[in-house]
Amino acid sequence: MTVKEIMKNKKYELVPPDGGWGYVIWIAVIINGIATASFVGSFGIIFNELFIQLEMGSTSITLFNGINAMCVSLSGFMTGPLLKFMSTRQLGMVAALLFNLGAFGTVFVNSTVLFFLCQGLLQSIGVGFLFNLSYSVINDYFVKRRLLSISVTQTIPAIISLFSPQLVNMTISYYGFRGSFVLLSAINMHTFVAVCLMQPVARHMKKIEIPNIENSEMKLLLVQDKADANIPCVKLSDKEKEIDKNIDKNGEKDLEIDVVTEKSRSIRSIILEAIDFSLMKTFIKSNACLGLAICGFADLTFTLMLPQTLYAMNWKEDEVAWAVSLNSLGDLVTRILFIIGSSWLVRFESQQIYLVGLFLAVTTRLGMLGVENVTTILTFLTIMGASKCTVLLLIPQVIAEAVKPEQFTSAMGIFMLVFGFSNLSLGPLIGAVRDLTDSYPTAIYIITSCFGIVFIFWIVEMVYKKNKHKRKPKTQTSKKALT
Repeated sequence: MTVKEIMKNKKYELVPPDGGWGYVIWIAVIINGIATASFVGSFGIIFNELFIQLEMGSTSITLFNGINAMCVSLSGFMTGPLLKFMSTRQLGMVAALLFNLGAFGTVFVNSTVLFFLCQGLLQSIGVGFLFNLSYSVINDYFVKRRLLSISVTQTIPAIISLFSPQLVNMTISYYGFRGSFVLLSAINMHTFVAVCLMQPVARHMKKIEIPNIENSEMKLLLVQDKADANIPCVKLSDKEKEIDKNIDKNGEKDLEIDVVTEKSRSIRSIILEAIDFSLMKTFIKSNACLGLAICGFADLTFTLMLPQTLYAMNWKEDEVAWAVSLNSLGDLVTRILFIIGSSWLVRFESQQIYLVGLFLAVTTRLGMLGVENVTTILTFLTIMGASKCTVLLLIPQVIAEAVKPEQFTSAMGIFMLVFGFSNLSLGPLIGAVRDLTDSYPTAIYIITSCFGIVFIFWIVEMVYKKNKHKRKPKTQTSKKALT
């Protein structure tokens, strides 16, 4: 066999680059993360004067948080269906436009209705789209280095969020709160640059050779069979011709069916085509969706409730500040450790690492409530930062391992929708329990039970999947062996 024939028989496969332009994707996702997430912790500082000016009380702010969560969730859910009619960059441009319209429009807000429109509707819809698109692109470009990519793109915005309160205070003191809105709007406009950097992964796929062992063995057998005239010989070329004929016939039939169905398309058929209902039925019940959503909700609720809990324990303001800072420090250090140890952590399933985070989440919260010593509680809160990092950082990784690559965007959208509904339904319930009992520890015990329930169910699911093959009847395994 000549060299040319050998080259012709070689087969190649296109795989994600796991680098190359993927590092530029890191920059794009980091920009989006800084614009959408780094200043969330400074929300109260940024809008404090505007709330006073608009006379917005606790009821209005609570309503705003609910609208904000639902808009982010719904737009994240609709990302998958919309990508079937638009490209990633087209939808990204729409998202960046809505996000920046909301941010810049806040500069001129002079009523509660306009504030809800700009911040609660426009900007929140943009955030939902950008969040889903960012991690969908990371999932497309990276497989082996996916954990490293998620760690890097989440760690840098987290570092900036540590300094954002000081930056916001500085800009407000120099330029006033509306001047700070203008500067924040200028930062947010970089999302247009980020979207432009999100090139389709098809342009940067790597071509790797596939060992064609089976075809070589079949050709060798056929050559040997030709030496024996009594044994009928099947030529591969003849078989390929028959397959081609069948494909042509089936192709003509499929074309006729497509023409008929195209004429009878309706709104219902378009919706069924856009939304993967089969994925929704299976994925929404899994721990990779419902479990992640409940844990994300529990962590967010605890973070918002932590300062009030410590004040109720008669802590001073400087002690509360230390507690929040140490919790954030534990989160940040764990993110850095994920970056350093990502090449070692890929040996484990993301669900296994996530379970370690859930175990820490349960034990540290129970430990915090079981002691009264300030230093011990601060230690628990620092370790709790590691669980917070694991619970939040591994969300895209767990979802990516639970579904097919082409289903990731839809699965991420479903998760965001469930997360939004969890916040709307369970959040007020925990708040009501706290008000009725007048006890923050009771509310934290309920939050801790959310982590514990998911932890138990996830272990049961993993044990069931691991032992599933052992429960197969012997007849099935013997049949497979014979075939």
